[in-house]
Amino acid sequence: MELYKRELFLCAAGTCNGGKMKFWLNEKFLLVAILGTPKGKAQAPPGPLPQTASQDGSAAPPPKAPPPDVLRTKVLAGTWRLNLDESDDPGKKLQQARGSDSSGQGGGRRSGGGMGGGWPGGGGMGGRGGMGGGGRGMGGGGESDSDRQKMQLFVQPANQLTVVQKEPEIDVSDDDDRKFAFYTDGRKVEKPKDPSHQDFDAKWQEYRLVAEGKDPRGNKYERSYEVLEGNRKLCETILLKVGRNNTGVSIRYVYDLISPPAKSQASPPS
Repeated sequence: MELYKRELFLCAAGTCNGGKMKFWLNEKFLLVAILGTPKGKAQAPPGPLPQTASQDGSAAPPPKAPPPDVLRTKVLAGTWRLNLDESDDPGKKLQQARGSDSSGQGGGRRSGGGMGGGWPGGGGMGGRGGMGGGGRGMGGGGESDSDRQKMQLFVQPANQLTVVQKEPEIDVSDDDDRKFAFYTDGRKVEKPKDPSHQDFDAKWQEYRLVAEGKDPRGNKYERSYEVLEGNRKLCETILLKVGRNNTGVSIRYVYDLISPPAKSQASPPS
């Protein structure tokens, strides 16, 4: 059968903006082709529209770049406040070291930042017991009630520390007007007479200021300070031995920076 073919031209202004369209018709299909469109009236190609500026002239802010890494420093100077949530509970630490499972009158940390001062030579200071009176039933470990109470008071941290650093001397004072000087030049320090004002021979181990002293039982212990997390936190760590078997225990306190050091103290020691 001979195919019937018809060719015609249309101008469909509402459809193709005045362009010519050519139709081929036969008994099987209809094929439409766009031959051309007048210049200046071309339609946008299919797909998403290009971005346009906001009508009010505002634009989305660029994403913030991550903060640069902060070099770690030996600068301990500043005013620091105890962070209870990130610090160890000294009462629990001492009980664990003694192997006690008592519900214990060793008590936990006082809420609201009411903990006493954990300072070298601070044993026997009354009136600041935030961890209980160290009564019987705490788990003996060969220690008397008095020894346990002194140890508890000894390890309790201050609510706030102020560190003044002028190498080779680093002075640490707390919110109870106690002051302790750490010397890093190897000088011989005298045995303290006043428990609220003591001097210590100290040294730097990497970024840690480390000093040794004697606890209320006469045993050697170690206390260290270092800054962490972009130099915005101060970590105080106490390493000591407790109980009849001299069981080692590590107690860690974390302080948040609330006042930066003076410019004269901002340079790290050499």
